[in-house]
Amino acid sequence: MVIFLVVLITFGTLVELLSLKDNSSNIRYHCVPSKWGCEPGEAFQIQTTVSNYGSRTIPFLRLEEIFPKEINIQGDDENVVADQSSYLHACVLYIRGRQKITRTIQVSLPNRGLFFLEGCKLLGGDFLGIRENFKKLEQREEIIIFPRLLNDDTILQALSGYYGDFSVTRFYIEDPILVSSYRDYTGREPMRSISWTQSARKNQLMVKEFDHTNDLSVTILLDVYLHWSEGPHEDELEYCFSLVRTIAEYLERKKVSYRLLTNAYSRSGNTTYETLMKSGQGSHHLTTLLHTLGQATSNTFCNIEDLYDITIKNYSGENAIFYVAPFENEKRSNLVKNIQKRLDSQVYPMYAAAIQEVERDAI
Repeated sequence: MVIFLVVLITFGTLVELLSLKDNSSNIRYHCVPSKWGCEPGEAFQIQTTVSNYGSRTIPFLRLEEIFPKEINIQGDDENVVADQSSYLHACVLYIRGRQKITRTIQVSLPNRGLFFLEGCKLLGGDFLGIRENFKKLEQREEIIIFPRLLNDDTILQALSGYYGDFSVTRFYIEDPILVSSYRDYTGREPMRSISWTQSARKNQLMVKEFDHTNDLSVTILLDVYLHWSEGPHEDELEYCFSLVRTIAEYLERKKVSYRLLTNAYSRSGNTTYETLMKSGQGSHHLTTLLHTLGQATSNTFCNIEDLYDITIKNYSGENAIFYVAPFENEKRSNLVKNIQKRLDSQVYPMYAAAIQEVERDAI
């Protein structure tokens, strides 16, 4: 019995001495989201990989992953608040030498924004649990949450009215390149609209029908400037981002080209208005706009007067300008009037506070 205890103590001592060495230098960590862009509240996965490149087994490894504080985790093991911008998602691992462990968790983020997965903290223990070794492994994977899409009837009716207003004049301008179909000649069409090739085939006069909407283009002008005396207005500002997305998706359905100009800073480090200078449409163009809106902040790089100069400088013949702002004031009213006078485009102001008030009254 005494011999057994001596052997056990000797073995335990050797294992303890080996485990006292810091093996965390052999640990590699990486996590990646299953999507780079999501709707608010949409579920996505985060895959975490922990690899032990050393030959020794680590009997105790506490992994604390640094996630955004807003994240919702299904079946969470343990959450510890780290600071005002993040918290730690913790678990304990037993990892053998040369082993790779992969874990997948289901998560969601409720609000628009650019969020980061910033690595982890590793706490490795010795065999007897007497001492812990601490190490931080940094990375920077990002996930963008898009602004919410608005489906309010008031907004959709207003957009339909605006669209009919600025598009109706295009039906009187005939472009011989944009031919969409042919129809019978009624005697009221000009002679240059007659298609002699189609008339010969049908043995009767046929005229061309033109696709005028392909020639339409719109600027969405997003103004998030707030003077310090006007207060935060966070709800109205967030509504503005959703309003811009709703306008863009409406124009997509109408096959109208659009671009975005704004004085909002982007968390990516670029001024947003430079990102979408060229008008366009289609799924790729819309995705680019959604990523831009997701990264945008309420901080501004210019005031309302400078935004007017940017709009005039970058005007390229758009048929209309949708001006989106949190609320109306004297400076914004003057901006709308001055753009209207200076440019050959109709300006349609859409103020978040006014639209929200109409929605509340309708409930």
